[in-house]
Amino acid sequence: MQTDENRINAGKNAQLVGHKKEYEICEWLNSNSTDTFIVDGKPKTKQDIINVTNNTAYSIKSTKGKHTQCHLTSSERWCEYFDIDGKLKNWFLCFFGIPGIDVSDGKNRQHRLKKFEIDQDLNDLALNWFNQNKIQIFDVIVAQGMYSTPVQTLIWHQKKTDTKYFYSIDNIRSMVYTGQWILNSTTLHFYTEDEKKMFHLQMKGSGEKYTSSYHSLMFHIYRCF
Repeated sequence: MQTDENRINAGKNAQLVGHKKEYEICEWLNSNSTDTFIVDGKPKTKQDIINVTNNTAYSIKSTKGKHTQCHLTSSERWCEYFDIDGKLKNWFLCFFGIPGIDVSDGKNRQHRLKKFEIDQDLNDLALNWFNQNKIQIFDVIVAQGMYSTPVQTLIWHQKKTDTKYFYSIDNIRSMVYTGQWILNSTTLHFYTEDEKKMFHLQMKGSGEKYTSSYHSLMFHIYRCF
């Protein structure tokens, strides 16, 4: 229980640090440009900083390593957004689990099923869906979110060196067109055409056990562009 509380507190602290970093980067942009920048500050948005001079938006990913979280949502919300039902929704509920229900019948401590425990035809159905909708998925997890808050630039902030890299969302999207999702035992990975990992998707698996948050889809993005 203490471990879960520690994880929750760590998540809240990371969120506060993230907001502080948005203001620091915004201040840096204003000091190094003739344009005017402001922090967006609204919830449920991909827009961290707005360039009010040309009305463009920036998303910030600040990390110590090679990847960082870019999207988190419940299976139910994901299926609702993409209008997923029937066998495909069943796959999502098996692979990511159902809040409050042990779909593994006691075989898995995370109350979910692994790839080899799910019928192959369902796995094929799911993987086909991910690859047929890879651009729409990219738009949700990176480019605009679920509430149509589009960004034009991704700022990758490397914490250890305080280095900032700027990437065009359109250029990243072009890499998604030629890449593909791969289904593993407990995760999905997205690789570019030249076999660089761009995303991984996993069940969150932390925080208060067996809640909607615990069984959420958690996407991470890698700086492979």
